[in-house]
Amino acid sequence: MNHVKSYVQVKEYGLLVETGDDTNPNHAEVSTSAFNWLMSNGLSIAGRELVRVKRMGKKLALQVVNFVGVLDTPCGTRIEILPKIYSDQTSMEASRKTLLKMLAVVENLKLEQFNNAHLQVVNQPLIEVLISQFLSQVSLLLKKGLRSEYQRVDAQRSFLKGRLNTVKQMRQRPGRDHIFQISYDTFSVNRAENRLILSAVNIVSRWTRSSQNQRLARELIFAFDGVSKSNNHNEDFKRWSKDRNLTHYRNLESWCKLILFNESPLTMSGNTEGVSFLFPMEVLFERYVEKKLSKLLPNHFSVKGQIKGESLTSHNGQNWFNLRPDLAIYDNGKLAVIADTKWKIINENLNTSKDKYHLAQSDMYQLFAYGEKYLKGQGSLVLIYPKNENFLESLPSFEFKPGLLLHVVPYDLDKDELRINAPILF
Repeated sequence: MNHVKSYVQVKEYGLLVETGDDTNPNHAEVSTSAFNWLMSNGLSIAGRELVRVKRMGKKLALQVVNFVGVLDTPCGTRIEILPKIYSDQTSMEASRKTLLKMLAVVENLKLEQFNNAHLQVVNQPLIEVLISQFLSQVSLLLKKGLRSEYQRVDAQRSFLKGRLNTVKQMRQRPGRDHIFQISYDTFSVNRAENRLILSAVNIVSRWTRSSQNQRLARELIFAFDGVSKSNNHNEDFKRWSKDRNLTHYRNLESWCKLILFNESPLTMSGNTEGVSFLFPMEVLFERYVEKKLSKLLPNHFSVKGQIKGESLTSHNGQNWFNLRPDLAIYDNGKLAVIADTKWKIINENLNTSKDKYHLAQSDMYQLFAYGEKYLKGQGSLVLIYPKNENFLESLPSFEFKPGLLLHVVPYDLDKDELRINAPILF
């Protein structure tokens, strides 16, 4: 009898197979019900694929693509998808460490006592690491105390309190003269910040499978007595105060946004109760590099993401095919370099005109258009790929035309270094 795993780990571009259908240790086995559900629901998610069908002889396999994170199937199988970083031999723990680091930077998460040395021994599932860190932040908040605020209450009472609402009082039907329409202020912990935090704790209490996290979540929910769950996340986030008296709340705002707005980031039918916590890896890489470059470059440089203003062509007086580079680098306020990030694998050893390092021709055309439109045909363009075992140093420069150069460089996610051999103004 085959043992059906309820928790499965797989790396990007790895294969999911039905339990008992494969003996390859690099393939991840899932139950038949989970496999069939992914076949039905994973091929088109918000216009993109989560899995791609592959044929292995007479059998079918599902290749995970585009997203990393955690996903529950209705049958209870939890699938953790980790980024493929550096090489196939990179351990699951190392991939999880890098993903956690990237999420912390991009989502502005504070990971208490979670330095690189500690991350090296992390072997918990991704979702449990995130949940335990969030719950520890909530515990720290409670030790410092929940903040209250005055709130206006409109009520009907048999006694006077606060201010009498004379308009409502006069409109009462006969026989209710003993009832007073009043308004008064009450000092309550049921404020927007506390409602959002409680809502987030309630969600992760359903997500976690760790007995320790479940117990802590129950204790925290009990400690929020007098606070109701948020019925409108957007409105409550608008009310999140930046007051100095709430400085100990600031770390939790990013956590709450991550949990509440990623509760169902993708439409996955039949998955209303389970975790659907998935991130497009190319977007995560782009945002991570943007934030890191801002700190790596000298002070006179600044970095902006997703700039706009130029288009490929004009037609009938309108601009068509807008051009939006991932990154624009300014030197003392003047545009100096246009850069794009690509979460793809290239190989510096494939340096023939046939293989072209596995660079995509469409990417080259895209950068040429950026150079013509944003740099007026003169300057430096940069394509940034993740460093891997076959891409350790920047490639020799590409010349689109005299004065317009493209530099293809690796970003080292382990050391957080941009490996540049050629001068690119910075």
